[in-house]
Amino acid sequence: MTSPQYAPVAVSSSQRERVAHILSMAFANDRISLEQLDERLGMVYRAQSQAELEMLLADPSDASRSLAWEAEGAARIASPQIVADRGVLWGVMGGFERKGPWIVPRHLKITAIMGGGELDLREAKLGPGVTEIEIFALWGGVEIIIPDGVRVELVGMAFMGGLSVSGGDISEDPNAPVLRISGLVVMGGADVRKKNRTKKSEKRYLQALERAEQVRRLTGER
Repeated sequence: MTSPQYAPVAVSSSQRERVAHILSMAFANDRISLEQLDERLGMVYRAQSQAELEMLLADPSDASRSLAWEAEGAARIASPQIVADRGVLWGVMGGFERKGPWIVPRHLKITAIMGGGELDLREAKLGPGVTEIEIFALWGGVEIIIPDGVRVELVGMAFMGGLSVSGGDISEDPNAPVLRISGLVVMGGADVRKKNRTKKSEKRYLQALERAEQVRRLTGER
């Protein structure tokens, strides 16, 4: 008796458009070249399964990473069992940078003295509930880039410096992760924000969308 053959799940127009959007964002951010964009866009509208579509989102520089992580920019939640209780980042007369896929500790202490650094949470995983980031900056600066879907609470103080938040979700979703920023900034700065596209990347993004539309029309996709 032969096992039944299952047809692949049909690919919807909205799924193709999602992948085309992510590829356009990746091109705008210099993650893929124009040649790679054109090649993958052509395959988007020929793909016969969702698995084929997802394969097109592999990062050319690291096949284990997905281009969707940065493009979709939504907060990801880690299981509580794997989230560390505490972590430390230092930038003393120097700098630090933390980005890419990683798991943010429940309580992260950042110190920037005559130095500073960048904390990029767009590909990170947060624990459910509240994640606390405590900042001490003296003649230094800290930049925190946040994804969509995160509520931000600010309870810090600045003396002859600045502490600002220009991003954060205001939805009433009770399951949305909360980022609580606290600490002291003296003659320095701390900036919590979403990272917007530059004029150059915006132009590349629109260029990519136009090419995607041309490919869609050539394939007759509706």
